[in-house]
Amino acid sequence: MAKRILFHGTMNAGKSAQLLIQAFNLEKQGKTLALFKSVVDTRDICMVKSRALDEERPAIAIGKDEVGKMYRLVKETNPDFVFVDELQFMTPEQVKELADISINLNKPVFAYGLLLSYTGELFSGTRKAIECGYTLHELKMQCDFCDSKSTHHLLYIDDKVVEDGEQIHVGDQEYKSVCYTCYLDELQK
Repeated sequence: MAKRILFHGTMNAGKSAQLLIQAFNLEKQGKTLALFKSVVDTRDICMVKSRALDEERPAIAIGKDEVGKMYRLVKETNPDFVFVDELQFMTPEQVKELADISINLNKPVFAYGLLLSYTGELFSGTRKAIECGYTLHELKMQCDFCDSKSTHHLLYIDDKVVEDGEQIHVGDQEYKSVCYTCYLDELQK
């Protein structure tokens, strides 16, 4: 059985950059890859991009209702490694499918994503990854307001903190990555 790793961190922690670096290094070793991402991330549906590296790589877009597609494609193409960007946008069934790929097809799965939404709750995709025994590897980043490690996100719309609503809100500009103390402080303002 191959490993399943979820590389997680807050916004701007370099998750996509790490994915691109790891994919590049493996290809230099002659390894083949399959790269998936959810169509829920509407910024670049068929690309994994890193603002930090100014690099990009094509990805296979997976629709919200497409269960079985990744398993079938991995079985047909037989890559050495499977990569997933923005795992938090995958459905629990799709995250389980990725676990099945690692177990039944013996393919290492390297997933990258957020643990928590701006509401302070686990995304259903990352919750399922934890339930399916993915090893968690944190990509650390400093709080945007203090020197502590960031663990949470704040969503700002019109310069006001949003406390609730749809869990998924795609975008980069309106977010701050913060520690839990600063998260609570901002919500109380």
